[in-house]
Amino acid sequence: MNSFYIILVFLLASHQSILSAAPMSFKGSVTTMATASKNYSSIESSYVMTPKYALGLKAYESKGNGYKLKAKGMFHLRKLMRINAINSQTNLWLYTDVGRINVKNSLKEDNHSYLSPTLQFDYETKRLFGLVSHQILRVGHENFDTTKIEGGFSFYETGYNETQPWIILKAKNTNSILNKIEYISTLRLINKAVFMDAGMTNDGDPSFHIMYTF
Repeated sequence: MNSFYIILVFLLASHQSILSAAPMSFKGSVTTMATASKNYSSIESSYVMTPKYALGLKAYESKGNGYKLKAKGMFHLRKLMRINAINSQTNLWLYTDVGRINVKNSLKEDNHSYLSPTLQFDYETKRLFGLVSHQILRVGHENFDTTKIEGGFSFYETGYNETQPWIILKAKNTNSILNKIEYISTLRLINKAVFMDAGMTNDGDPSFHIMYTF
């Protein structure tokens, strides 16, 4: 990815008092995120316009099964639902991504415009976390839909100025790219505006994710 992508945007920021699975922070905030693994890398950044809307830019690469995808575009995030309880929060999000994607395999290489919606549901407390999302991505005659399930816990609760560790298990499947479900055992660290994941897949490949909100 070239230097243009370094100024891009993402969502998954947090409410400072709980785990922060939610992809939107406070009005006027900017969240930047980078992800790197053997088969997937991305860099994204977003600006929260209102408590319900955020806009951003993104770029990513994905490869596997003879395919290589390179995409860049912009996205719109909308909070469809939030239920606040005394010790928990439940959210439903719609993430709509639009842009250009290059699809390359052993037979041909094509460029396409794409429109890709993602629906995400998450539940979180100060000690428990769960997330389910599904992205629809169809380009040409290809199906690259991605489903993710994540869940985990923290052994103890900390204050805002302290680092809280989490144990997270992630499961991911991308049609046409992965031959099987990919599982990632992850250590997550959250401290103030910094959110960091370090994990390993079931095939022994490392995976990293870092996010900062300012």
